[in-house]
Amino acid sequence: KSGQHSLEAVADHTTQIIVTCLPHSTMPKSNIDQARDLLIGDGKTPLKLEYFPIEGLAEQVRIALAVADVPFDDIRIGYDEWGEKKSTTRHGQLPEMTLPNGVVVTESMAMLRLAGEADPEGKLYPSDLAARVKVEGILGLVEDMARAWRPSLFVFHRPELLGHPSSDKWENDIKVATVKKVRSNFVDKGLPRFMEYFTNYIKESGYKYLAGEDLTIADIAAYQQISYFKKGVADYVPKVCLDPFMEVNEWMERVISHPKIASYKASKAK
Repeated sequence: KSGQHSLEAVADHTTQIIVTCLPHSTMPKSNIDQARDLLIGDGKTPLKLEYFPIEGLAEQVRIALAVADVPFDDIRIGYDEWGEKKSTTRHGQLPEMTLPNGVVVTESMAMLRLAGEADPEGKLYPSDLAARVKVEGILGLVEDMARAWRPSLFVFHRPELLGHPSSDKWENDIKVATVKKVRSNFVDKGLPRFMEYFTNYIKESGYKYLAGEDLTIADIAAYQQISYFKKGVADYVPKVCLDPFMEVNEWMERVISHPKIASYKASKAK
């Protein structure tokens, strides 16, 4: 056994020497480096992100790219251009991200994770497994909230998907009353429930960000979803609907005040 242990020790030591002496070019790249290679390439061909001229699904990706210091062409497709553009997209929808190597990424959450992985500081999408699991759990909660809100959108835009007559056949007074009922129910019951969940994450983190001390893609995704309800763009969803949730509002202020996010927003406001 003594001889066996000695041989193992020599083998381990030899392996360490070999690894240490490997040329830098043959050393495995970190996930951060791989992500940056995919998004930036050789710097000659810019990353392209295409979406409509609104925030929508692409804004969380734009913000994450800005925080990760990844330059990109922010291409806004006008609604009058969409009919012609649609047939050229991979899945007949936007956003689409075209990497410098020509590969097209089609799902916004895949784009968000890739952008987070490219953060040079390793904070947006942490490599530590326990931290990443927490980020993923919060991303799932954001999707749960979006799914809970979805009937409130469909009841107005595509009521036939919920078993109602299509908009052109639905009596307007009945449609208006139904939209009001569905959205008011979400504001009164659904929204407070999710705000309680997010408040718990904020408290657990010591009143910093949702997953801990550092901003992550979970904060960016949650901010984009929650801030929608403060815009007053949906009928029967008042701008003040989030006022009762102090911790959430303070967290939102921390997110939007993050230096890189504030800089990105300022650049878009010009």
